Amino acid sequence: MSNAPNEDSRTESVPPLDFDPKSKPRELNRHYVAASEHDLNAMLKEVGVENYSELFAHVPKDILFESPPDLPEELSYEALQLRLGSIAARNRTFTSFLGDGMPDWKVHPVTPFVCSIRPLTTSYTPYQPERSQGTLVTHWIYQCMMSALTGFEAINSSLYDRSTALFEAICCSLRLSRNRNVVIVSESLFPSDLEVLRTHVEETEVQIVWAPFDEKTGRVDQVALRNLVSEIGDDLAAIAFPQVNCFGLLEEVDPLTDMAHSHGAKAIAVIDPMLLSGGGLKPPSQFGEEGADLIAGEGQHLAIGPNFGGPGLGIFGVRLNEKTRNDVRSTPGRYVGKAIDEAGRHCHVMVLSTREQHIRKEKATSNVCSNQAFLATIAGASVLARGETGLREALATAREATLSTSRRLLALDGVKLAFPDTPFFNEIVLETKLAPETLIQEARKRSLHIGIDVSGRVPGNRQLLKISFSDKSDESACSQLISFFEDHFEKGSETEVPEPQKESLRQGSVGLPDLNETEIRSYYEHLGSLNVSPDSSCYPLGSCTMKYNPFINDWAASLEGFTNCHPQAPLEDAQGCLEILFETQEWFKKITGLPGVTTQPVAGAQGELVGIKLFQAYHRDRNDDQRDVIFIPRSAHGTNFATAATAGFSKTTGIVQLEALPDGRIDPADLDVKLAEHGSRLCGIMITNPNTSGVFETEFKTIADKIHAAGGLVYLDGANMNAIAGWVDLGAMGVDAVHNNLHKTWTIPHGGGGPGDAIVAVSERLLDFLPGQQIIRDEEGQFRPTTPLKSIGSFHRHWGNFAHKVRALTYLLRLGRDGIRRMSAIAVLSSRYLHERLRIHYPTLPAGAKTTPRMHEFILTLEDSTFAAVEKAGVPKNQVIPKIGKLFLDFGFHAPTVAFPEVFGLMIEPTESYTKNELDRFADAVIAIRSLVDERPEILTGVPYFTPVDKVDEVAANRNLTLWETFDLLPELPENRISPELLHSLPIQEIRKRILEIGSRN
Repeated sequence: MSNAPNEDSRTESVPPLDFDPKSKPRELNRHYVAASEHDLNAMLKEVGVENYSELFAHVPKDILFESPPDLPEELSYEALQLRLGSIAARNRTFTSFLGDGMPDWKVHPVTPFVCSIRPLTTSYTPYQPERSQGTLVTHWIYQCMMSALTGFEAINSSLYDRSTALFEAICCSLRLSRNRNVVIVSESLFPSDLEVLRTHVEETEVQIVWAPFDEKTGRVDQVALRNLVSEIGDDLAAIAFPQVNCFGLLEEVDPLTDMAHSHGAKAIAVIDPMLLSGGGLKPPSQFGEEGADLIAGEGQHLAIGPNFGGPGLGIFGVRLNEKTRNDVRSTPGRYVGKAIDEAGRHCHVMVLSTREQHIRKEKATSNVCSNQAFLATIAGASVLARGETGLREALATAREATLSTSRRLLALDGVKLAFPDTPFFNEIVLETKLAPETLIQEARKRSLHIGIDVSGRVPGNRQLLKISFSDKSDESACSQLISFFEDHFEKGSETEVPEPQKESLRQGSVGLPDLNETEIRSYYEHLGSLNVSPDSSCYPLGSCTMKYNPFINDWAASLEGFTNCHPQAPLEDAQGCLEILFETQEWFKKITGLPGVTTQPVAGAQGELVGIKLFQAYHRDRNDDQRDVIFIPRSAHGTNFATAATAGFSKTTGIVQLEALPDGRIDPADLDVKLAEHGSRLCGIMITNPNTSGVFETEFKTIADKIHAAGGLVYLDGANMNAIAGWVDLGAMGVDAVHNNLHKTWTIPHGGGGPGDAIVAVSERLLDFLPGQQIIRDEEGQFRPTTPLKSIGSFHRHWGNFAHKVRALTYLLRLGRDGIRRMSAIAVLSSRYLHERLRIHYPTLPAGAKTTPRMHEFILTLEDSTFAAVEKAGVPKNQVIPKIGKLFLDFGFHAPTVAFPEVFGLMIEPTESYTKNELDRFADAVIAIRSLVDERPEILTGVPYFTPVDKVDEVAANRNLTLWETFDLLPELPENRISPELLHSLPIQEIRKRILEIGSRN
């Protein structure tokens, strides 16, 4: 690690900032801490401590770092800009014909525009629909666009990427085909996707049988497939296959689909939505006689450039018609449905939430929490902006470039189609006399990325080069490619190119509207105004760490050297990307105190899965196969339970819940009892620290020692790392694996629910098992990947959510060694300051923790008498806390986390991003809410009053499920009754007065 670019980095002028940092109130604050030193000293005095260290006085000294982590000093804003610009310049982004597992199409101009709308990029998952209509409508548009392209009535609002979407589809097929647990998967899928599947299914009930492809045709060997289907018999749950396979060839999707259905199994189709446009391939709803049942695919290229492979956009869909109306309830992920509010206004809301991890825990259909929500937002906007005509033209450009260029190349001696009788669409695999790697390296000298060496995908010694075309393949690019080949091969004779059969192609139009781009931009700006953002005021969601997201992070991630770098580019041309991953690894080793880090996970929940899969591999390697039990505290995040189930632990006997003491910490006596019962079968324990009550588990090291003595391993859920970063040594604490949510502690924007991102750090025990690839720097200063000795495989088709690693590292470089500790301490200070102010007015939870210091968050509740009074006013007790959450919306804030981890609690996490005045204003609002509830409990029956829509009828939306519609005009939008900006400018007592006035009229 260093503060300066490597000596061999290319010197180019750094692109200017696309914003004025002086105009952003929080952007130039040191460590992005808004409070002044005077404010901070006043807050320290208020909570009764003299310095930041005293905030951690209750944490055992033997697990605290003795000094700040050994990391570089912070960079100035200007130095940070120079550093990131120089790293991006190390990448070489040439004229490219790379595609394969990451298609590369033009980015529509609407994408950067929508990315600039901060209330859309920085807002949370839309669990509060009355103040989240902006995000909800963007996801609705995405669902409708994807439904139009695929013909599927239920498209969820995103999964991580194509490979994990395929895994989720396979798991869904097992739920839909009860008592069947075998899925046939075509080996003609992308090898990286197959590796992700192998990694995920290890030690689960899913059994995969691989269907070979015919080496002559490059397609699924249907004779071999029929034999497999016959052998498996009634255990067959599904057949998974691509529409366009890893050789760019069109599979025979009709007989594949019908073969699955004829044996009572589901047909899972892997699709590319871009190729389903007008003039393209037929939609999966038309495969075979009845259409495919489930789809998975990649949609990143609908929205953004390659970005070294991420963040991706996992597409998942299922049919929703009279015959299949209940299938959607077995699927993963979030859906947005049409709804009405209590006044009859049309609006949107998340539906089918009772399937998800935060409610169903280990019985959830998936462990996914953060998805790729903002990618769905911009993919929807991009498809909408291209419209029917734009998509058709883009596809026509790609198809024409494919045909015209391939005919020229095939007229050369020593160049032929690898599979001459099998039709393709926009990708070709050539068999060449010269080695593909030689051609690739020679082309680099002419600033060309000509394709990908896929020789290893076919047995034997064939020399195969895959070339991909898109709407970026203009006449100039294709001429460069042809010229290169003509310089390396002699002229030969012309060869016929196989054409797709009519039944493979879409007949007619998609049915997308052609809208004015100016109108779309204005529409999305309006959508942003319907949300609230942490830019504007305290965003108090407990356990979510809604802190300020620096503009410079987004600027760095948008540098062309990063955005245009393909994940399968020659490593010599991706040195900047590899440097980002290397630096991220090294920083987090120091931050966590652990010796190994993987940067591949794309969300906190996936980080959990990585950790537990590592535990399983460790025990397998030691032939300790009986370890099938995992301990999880009852108060843990729902993802912990869902992750354990996803990893293969029995929902009834494999997941053992631990009880808590009255102060919220793990009960050591209960732990001892369960260790005595399950110790010999114990795989490990998952603990959040600080826990979900904001209380530090002071006995963590003792617990870890007991788990290790029983042969188990220790997983730390790092969701609350914002409270301890730079202060607590996780290695000294006894942690074997921990994830950090980069979209929480490390300032990646939440994007309306994602993309999230994560790293996982591990102890010495697990180094050899890390997934993905480790990045090392050689003696010449070059970066290269290496696979750990016993790697468990991969959790992403490529390198993970790379662009988010850029954002996180940009933040880390700005913090430096001292800033990490300072931001964490001020997060704790802000929480403790608010706790001191509010505990006078509200009881706090856990009930036995009255004198226990809180860390980054705390929980408020009401007295029994107050609950009774509100019930008497007409609000059921289980709705009191959610209704109070709606009152926060009327004061211009997002609601705290309601009813978790305590059913009757409001969990508040202020973060370090706000001034003392802002915290005081928030506290005044919380106190005003208390006075309203005490004086006029009936006020709660009509909340919220000032949001764009009234309370949404979520029950009716779930009962009358509508997940898509066709439209020629943009959906009508509600208006702000009082905008968040106006609410932020009004005195708290004025807002209270207005609530009383409008509440009295209702």
